[in-house]
Amino acid sequence: MPRTARATAPTAGTKRLTGLIAAPYTPFDRHGDVNLPVIREQADLLVKSRVRGAYVCGTTGEGVSCTVAERKAVMEEWVRRGRGRLLIIAHVGALSVRDSQDLAAHAQHVGADAISIIPPNYFKPASIEALIAHVNAVVSAAPRLPFYYYHTTMSGVDLPMAKFLEAADGRVPTLAGIKFNSPDLYEYQNCLHACGGKYDIAWGVDEFLAGAIALGAKSAVGSTYNYAAPLYYRIWKDVEAGRLAEAQAGMAKVCRIVDILGQYGGIAAGKAMMALHGIDVGDPRPPLRALPVGEKADIVRRLRDILG
Repeated sequence: MPRTARATAPTAGTKRLTGLIAAPYTPFDRHGDVNLPVIREQADLLVKSRVRGAYVCGTTGEGVSCTVAERKAVMEEWVRRGRGRLLIIAHVGALSVRDSQDLAAHAQHVGADAISIIPPNYFKPASIEALIAHVNAVVSAAPRLPFYYYHTTMSGVDLPMAKFLEAADGRVPTLAGIKFNSPDLYEYQNCLHACGGKYDIAWGVDEFLAGAIALGAKSAVGSTYNYAAPLYYRIWKDVEAGRLAEAQAGMAKVCRIVDILGQYGGIAAGKAMMALHGIDVGDPRPPLRALPVGEKADIVRRLRDILG
């Protein structure tokens, strides 16, 4: 675990994020309904793996494929199971600003630690000023919760994030930082140093983690931390200690895992990988492809071989 990590769940906004934060899979049963009891198993595994928190109902959690009511229920269950053990960041982004406000207000009501949004990806904010206006409309519904903007190429909103931080500084009252899901390490560095380095910039591309740590990352949010967190903590220690050969060997394993995700489909394959720990989170929702039993078994076998 990185030296800055603490033994108890961190507090978003008031203290800097540290260590690994998992983006958990939303569990579905064989009928495709949300399977809330499985969240307890997921939370217990994260705590056992020394993961710092959970970023709920984001990309990995298929939040955009869930109804508002389902997202509220998932959020509430994660808060219940993570209380005192995990930092819970609730993703509340939606196409409708009213839905986002509803989700943000619920996150504050049930006791989540922070909120985050992917911006609307159909009618998109076309400028930094438009993005700030949208963000402020959402965070006004949860004025007590720190806010982390979710920067991802999947949204189609590709605005310069360092300039966003500079423009939003002092104007988005709950702004705490960015979940930075882009491989652009140049822009990442600019964000780390923007506004005197006052904001948390959580790294979000698992297969680039060693490079981000070398550049100053203190926290990271990712899907593969659900089932392979110990591997990443070893890499983190190796980078900090200057053991570059060991860090490179660890990252080679990460690349093999990501190769499997790329071959079978990231969310479907990642859900299958949870079976390595005896946790059944079901299949992804359409239009994502559900994997046949044989492919799931191959995924788990290959993951076990990688992790040893």
